[in-house]
Amino acid sequence: MDEHRRLFRIFQVIARLRSPLGCSKQDLAEDFDVDVRTIERYFKLLRELGFDIVRVKNVKRYKIENLKHGNIKPEDLIVFTLEEASAVKDALLKSKITGPLQKSLLDKLYALTDLDELSETLYKQSVSKNISDIRFAIKNHQQVILQKYQSVRSNEVSDRLVEPIRFHAYYRYLIAWEVESQMIKQYKTERITGVKLTGLPYRYKEKHAQVRIDIFGMSGTNPIPVKLYLSRRARLLMEEEFPEASLYIKAKRGMDYFDGDVYSLEGIGRYILGLVDEIEVTAPKALKEYVRNKIRRSGLVP
Repeated sequence: MDEHRRLFRIFQVIARLRSPLGCSKQDLAEDFDVDVRTIERYFKLLRELGFDIVRVKNVKRYKIENLKHGNIKPEDLIVFTLEEASAVKDALLKSKITGPLQKSLLDKLYALTDLDELSETLYKQSVSKNISDIRFAIKNHQQVILQKYQSVRSNEVSDRLVEPIRFHAYYRYLIAWEVESQMIKQYKTERITGVKLTGLPYRYKEKHAQVRIDIFGMSGTNPIPVKLYLSRRARLLMEEEFPEASLYIKAKRGMDYFDGDVYSLEGIGRYILGLVDEIEVTAPKALKEYVRNKIRRSGLVP
């Protein structure tokens, strides 16, 4: 197996073990099409790197309880050194990373990021090249063309002339001012086929409002207060998929209660539709209507 794919798989194993419910060795082996002994070798490697992998009580499932942070200074978590950044780049080019540098990288990536999201982004080298070009444009305040962007909403593939503003969620999303529509929009980086640097300066910088991003990845400027009652399963799945959600969940009437702001009904609406029998929407009314309309259009109810 080439080295950058091996590193990608290690990231995926860590991400699965960080789930509140954990996972079994057999499930991991089947997911990655390897035998259980290979998974046990991964566990051994991760323990040597400082990850505390424990068995979930009374079941044959395992999870990462915590990371031993004793040897990591706060200032070491802020930035990567040039050597570490170079090592990540080298990993993508199939070189081997071992020893203390490997440990340092994994410790910092675990402490600072959602590893499953980051590893997918790093693994796709074409995405990394696009991100690099966009970062250059942001730094130099230049317009770029997002080539053959694949829009799920409009189901179209087209070039977009934009003024990139910033990335979000570990480079998974780009916030940019779209010149044609004269609007700030959010683009998923993996749907950008290519990036063309125009060398042209920003023309609409004064319109680059500070768009906010909610925990479901949706952008906007006007917050929408949302209140939900969640089943235990719905809460666990929400916290697993959207880790920041735990900040907005508390106990109420003996149930789990989500109370937070979003900037679009689309993101949280998709989540609710996946667990419609386990979530009660108490506010806003617009979200209740959004969910009802989606269910009607799906043909599940008359």
